Amino acid sequence: MSVQFSSADNKPLGIILMLAGALTLVITDVAGKWVVQNYHVAQLNFVRGIFATLILAPIVLREGGLSSLRTARPAAHFARSIVLVAIAYAWFFSLKFMPLADAGAIILCAPLFITALSAVALKEHVGPWRWGAVVVGFGGMLFIIQPGTDLFQPIAILPALGALGYAIYMVSNRAMRMTESVSAITLYPQIAVCAVSAAIAPFVWTPMTWSAFALMVLTGVAAGVGHLLLTYAFRLAPSSVLAPLDYTGLIWSVVFGYFVFGDWPVFVTWIGMALIVSAGLFMVFRETRAAAEPNQPAA
Repeated sequence: MSVQFSSADNKPLGIILMLAGALTLVITDVAGKWVVQNYHVAQLNFVRGIFATLILAPIVLREGGLSSLRTARPAAHFARSIVLVAIAYAWFFSLKFMPLADAGAIILCAPLFITALSAVALKEHVGPWRWGAVVVGFGGMLFIIQPGTDLFQPIAILPALGALGYAIYMVSNRAMRMTESVSAITLYPQIAVCAVSAAIAPFVWTPMTWSAFALMVLTGVAAGVGHLLLTYAFRLAPSSVLAPLDYTGLIWSVVFGYFVFGDWPVFVTWIGMALIVSAGLFMVFRETRAAAEPNQPAA
């Protein structure tokens, strides 16, 4: 029996898919963190990229085949692809050395970066309340990174750069959505991750056990399935309902980090997490309120 998805409102199913998507993406991170303890990130990204591309490839068929990949903006796709490659490497390098929950909390600053970049790059109005939330969220990130203290680890800069890169990637999605197909926007960066990793992997390749290969495949499949679950979720329920549920991923990061890797966040990290999540939820509230009052600019 197959499950049919439509664009009709179905909040309960949308919530279930959103929660499942958040969990699935954390599973990607758990498997990836386990793998990079013994294998190079390029080897992981090569295998992961292949299977993520295979999961996402049906989008091309749905949009009409290879013709949907035609573009008049190759330079923009090239730049976006470089950004995604940088994200893929920064993120998994950081997971090799950082607790899962710490890195996961920092990457959740991406919506804050998106707000700031939208104001600068897309000239969208961002009021003082949302700018305040951005400042609070970035303060939370500093609590976790702790620059200028003896506890500062330079590796913590990588997930912060990953959050910034993800924000650039998503803002560019919005800037290109009117002229480019979903296939082109989605697939070109994945192909780039595969291509770059294929060039590096032969020089760092380590013979894999079957269990390691299975975990690498899991990272790709889970990443592709996770993004598809989120896509369907947002078709079925409003973003104001679903966006806060994205933060459940942080709960799973803490749980998996403790039971799989034996990591438990220190007190100052909990403060940083609380500030980041509070800032993110406040921004969701303000945007929801602005959407309900279309004649008023988002504050």
